Amino acid sequence: MKNLKAILGILALGTVLFGCSTVKVSDSWEGIDSADIKNKNVLVVHKSGNTEVRKRFEKDMVDQLRDKGYDARESMVKYPDFDPMKEGNKAEMKKLGNSLVKDGYEIVVLTLLKDIEEYTKTVTSGTTYTINTFPVYHPRRGYHRSFYIGIGNIQVDGAPYESTTSTHKKYILETLVYDLTMTENEQLITIITSEIDNPASLGTTSNDFAKQMVKAMSK
Repeated sequence: MKNLKAILGILALGTVLFGCSTVKVSDSWEGIDSADIKNKNVLVVHKSGNTEVRKRFEKDMVDQLRDKGYDARESMVKYPDFDPMKEGNKAEMKKLGNSLVKDGYEIVVLTLLKDIEEYTKTVTSGTTYTINTFPVYHPRRGYHRSFYIGIGNIQVDGAPYESTTSTHKKYILETLVYDLTMTENEQLITIITSEIDNPASLGTTSNDFAKQMVKAMSK
């Protein structure tokens, strides 16, 4: 996993589910200071077979990178015929890398799906209320200031407790940053592993993801 060629064969995030979206960086490694790549052109690639997912994730990532001073471009805009899901041999991938450098793109930010974890969550719900049997009022102490009033409260169950179990999914993604001007075994300069827990919508998830990734890259 040391170069761009070894990565372009893994499936990526194609759909999102309804729920509460949470994006968290779980692990990261940097082999170079991010300031060293700000003067280089960056190509953003989101590896997905779903065109809408790829388009939105790439755009949001590019917007966040530009806000931080990076010169970035979406692969779908620059290379509309490029299919990141297509597998190729080493010679083809090397040709692709050389073409990117020739076009002025020295840095590639590639995001791909690493794993999907499914889990269940149980929520217990119920309601209670109280009946005050001695509503005596004292001008200084007010209600509920007396032991007799406190002991006179009767607690009544408003509804039985119920448990609801639901199934959720956590998506594990990797964002890999490559410097194509480096030697083949040194091209990978940053790895960021992130988790998207039960994503709510494409827009919210993509924007949150881009913010977290660029934040991690800019440290």
